[in-house]
Amino acid sequence: MRIAGWALALAVVSSSCAHFECNLHGGDEVRSIKTEHFVVTSDLPPEAHRAQAERLELLWDTFSVFFGADVERAEVPVVVLRSERAVESFSSGYYSGFVRRQGPTVLVVGGAATAKSAHDSNAHELTHLVSAFLLPRQPRWLSEGLASLFENATFKSVRTVTMGGWNEGRAEEALQYGVLSLEELGEWGGLRFDSQETLFYASAWAWVRYLSNHEEAKLKRLFDGLRGPRPVPELMAELFPPAEAQRLHAAVKAYLSSARYREWETSLRRNPKIEAPVVLPPWEVHALRSRLYLRDEDAARKEQQAAVALAPSPLPPRAAVLKAALEKRDAKELLATYPAAGPVLVAAYGRFDKDLDDAKLQDALKGADADVELLLLAANTAFYGAEDVEQATRLADRGAALAPWSVEFAGLRVDIALHKKECAEADRRVAQVASLMSERPQASEREQLAKLRDRVKACASP
Repeated sequence: MRIAGWALALAVVSSSCAHFECNLHGGDEVRSIKTEHFVVTSDLPPEAHRAQAERLELLWDTFSVFFGADVERAEVPVVVLRSERAVESFSSGYYSGFVRRQGPTVLVVGGAATAKSAHDSNAHELTHLVSAFLLPRQPRWLSEGLASLFENATFKSVRTVTMGGWNEGRAEEALQYGVLSLEELGEWGGLRFDSQETLFYASAWAWVRYLSNHEEAKLKRLFDGLRGPRPVPELMAELFPPAEAQRLHAAVKAYLSSARYREWETSLRRNPKIEAPVVLPPWEVHALRSRLYLRDEDAARKEQQAAVALAPSPLPPRAAVLKAALEKRDAKELLATYPAAGPVLVAAYGRFDKDLDDAKLQDALKGADADVELLLLAANTAFYGAEDVEQATRLADRGAALAPWSVEFAGLRVDIALHKKECAEADRRVAQVASLMSERPQASEREQLAKLRDRVKACASP
């Protein structure tokens, strides 16, 4: 299960007795390890921490093989805690693993995997994360079916994983409630989440499991089509015409009773680059803790206060931004002291600001090639402020490549496509925005998406 939002949402990891506390306040040292696709932060002992990083790379490998695609570069922030109980302390007991997105930054949080198996939320959420940009326009039933298919990952060793085992719970639900047709599943849009969720989840799992075991060529054609420009309804109509959809529906129901299936076993194809761990100073631990709280704003504020109090003097830019926010001061006041600091520029100008002068824009661009938050600021400023569409497109494409799970970059690319009168491209980008939004969107999020869709319709109208 996921939570997300236009400016809030995504994660996969776990927790400790001291609830991921800094060593000054009774916790163990918190370290960060950078790998090819992740930045893994944890208070686990060094060997266990490294093993978690390797397992995440193994999961990534597995998904890349299954989807037949890979991402050139990604830096997915992951926080691995020591127990589900610790995770629940940050989520107010609602989730043992969750996904949280702040701006374009992704943080994956869930239960720590053991040597024998991965916590369901780790593989489930990572499937969402990887598939969301390898298959950017996937319908909701496919997204949840894929995540349910792979959520019971079992590690035979640190470097070998088996996935796609039989899910007794989903099978029982599908047999009890029946299996929805593809047409009915198609009504489970990116924003549907109601009392029928069990029926939809079980049916999605049943369809994806059957297709992956008995209709691999058709599933591959579906994956390939979702990477292209064709409208999803058109693609579905071609691959699953009425008679074929009816035949497959009967086959899926019969398949559930037989429970004959195949698992996938994958070993790491390469030795992932895993850098030496870096110890986080206590103030950074508290700053990170403040971002883990889903519903407790008071607790988050106390963590921010602790971070500022423990930060060295003069304050690092991120600590200065926290202090300004706590004191309700405009972050632009910090520009005199931190004229070219990325965190200050992002806080001062937000998504974009027409008053951002050329000199400061150049300062922002200096680090924008690798810093996702700066890329978003620079791209928005180039498009909405300077009206430099070519530069905005380059920056937005670069940002989406580094953080393809970002709703912000997806939304900006819709605006760019509309500006260029590329209506079909805008429609494709809107579908991507919908797939990245939360399962339980707020009214404001639904309104934003509805407005985008209305603008795309207006673009396509003669």
